[in-house]
Amino acid sequence: MDLGPHRPLWSYSRFVLRSPHRERIRERLEFVRRFFPELEGCTVRVGLARKRGVLGWGSLDPEQPGVWVRPRRLEYFTIAHEFTHLLQARRLVPAGERPCDLWALARSPLLIDGPPCYLRLPRALRQRRRLDPAEAALLCRAAREAIASRAAGERRYLARFERNVARALAAASPAGPPNRRAGPRDASAPA
Repeated sequence: MDLGPHRPLWSYSRFVLRSPHRERIRERLEFVRRFFPELEGCTVRVGLARKRGVLGWGSLDPEQPGVWVRPRRLEYFTIAHEFTHLLQARRLVPAGERPCDLWALARSPLLIDGPPCYLRLPRALRQRRRLDPAEAALLCRAAREAIASRAAGERRYLARFERNVARALAAASPAGPPNRRAGPRDASAPA
């Protein structure tokens, strides 16, 4: 039984082929792609994001899937986010940057090495460049819960995700939730 010619996983731009980071780019892309079975059978074009301040791009053309990455800041989560754009192009994920972040977070905690850019997170998490495994697990779990609530009909599932993450982080912090400012009748206020 002949299934036709083998399709390569990647098609690299000449800039990627000449990059000293080519092997690192390939390794990271292949690791993340294992979590995206929807891309099986697709050849994804890979280029370099060269615009200042841009970590990556994902094509919204379902006929020509492609991602552009920044080789020196190539985080797993950035790749997962750009692959999720490829799913948006196929209408498998709701459109927009915030849903893209949420669906990328829901794939696996192993892909969450940095915080998402478009969802509102508590400052302590948002300002970090790297996340630890416990934080990645929290974000993945909260994203999956939000997606399930959307499937059950909730329209404000993104706000639900942001609220649940803020509550979970406040409860997990050693000092507990932040105290309100002491008022004049507060017994803990200095006399």
